[in-house]
Amino acid sequence: MAAALMRLKVVLRQRHLQTHRAFCREYDKVARRIDGDLVGTYPSRAQFHRWLSGELKGLPYPDHCRVLEEMLPGYTAAELFEPYADEEQTAVGAEEPLDEREFLGVIENRINRTNFGVVEWGPEPCGEGGRADRSVSSALGVGEETQHEHRLRELRKDQRFSDHEISQFASLVGNIIDVDARVDIEIGGDGSAHLTYRYEILNMTDRPLTRVSRELWFEYTDGKLDIRPWRESTRRVAIQRVHDTPNLSKFSCQFSPAIQPNESAIVGYTCDGGKFLDALYWRQTIYNHTRGFAINLRHNDAGDLISCSAIEEQQNGAENSATEDLVWDCENSDVIITLTRKYLRPSQSVTLRWKVTREHS
Repeated sequence: MAAALMRLKVVLRQRHLQTHRAFCREYDKVARRIDGDLVGTYPSRAQFHRWLSGELKGLPYPDHCRVLEEMLPGYTAAELFEPYADEEQTAVGAEEPLDEREFLGVIENRINRTNFGVVEWGPEPCGEGGRADRSVSSALGVGEETQHEHRLRELRKDQRFSDHEISQFASLVGNIIDVDARVDIEIGGDGSAHLTYRYEILNMTDRPLTRVSRELWFEYTDGKLDIRPWRESTRRVAIQRVHDTPNLSKFSCQFSPAIQPNESAIVGYTCDGGKFLDALYWRQTIYNHTRGFAINLRHNDAGDLISCSAIEEQQNGAENSATEDLVWDCENSDVIITLTRKYLRPSQSVTLRWKVTREHS
């Protein structure tokens, strides 16, 4: 599911306080007026990211709520942490979405011209306000709505994707789309790792999807990697091992029931047996067109974080820095890092590297 747009994020953007540094500066200014003891209690970078991304369950601590309500008059803390409604977006100047017939015309056009040239896949161009391609007729024409069009219209409504995003999905008819993909990496004090993979897969082909191929590699292991289905998958998942070495496992995830054309499902798997010792990095291959991807890493008993960086490798082998999408924090002696990327293509890869003061041996 796409994360909800939070009112707090919109209000901060309107006041030009959306960066962590600007927010903390204003937070301290307000806190000083309320209670001097609250100065410096602003959220960490990781906490601030959770506030804006809708990942926070409930409300922040009461002292945070006090400062926020004083800092952003006219809103209660509860209102600031509510999803931002569509009608509000229009009220603050966002361009109206396409009407239903115009939207269907865009989708029909995109579906009919898929697989020609390079598929458009990326964020909406600046200044377009989330509008889809309007160069096509707004009329759907003769004939009933196709299954693909119906499914895309459902996604537009249920997951609140923009017209621009849905029109790109239409260009990918015939492909498997990972609407959301993430890997959670938990590293123990001895370097042992527990990984959880979660994929929200959308089948835009005309065939039932019964399996996907995956592989995992570690520089260090305790022996054979232990790969199991993720229990919270919305399909039954079976792991079929294809090729195993002490460091590498190639396998297939088999689904039951199959993911039918135009259906989506959340599936995943876990892995134990890998170890992070002197090589602290994770390289993730991208298998499908991926709207959103995240690495969530927690390195327990790591001491302090010395450095972290991220690279996004393109299909042609070129590398781009992804460090601007890194959020990190420390809790006691644990290091927490989150890397997010959007609009990735098959055969790309994302690599996260970090250094800590307590490396394992």
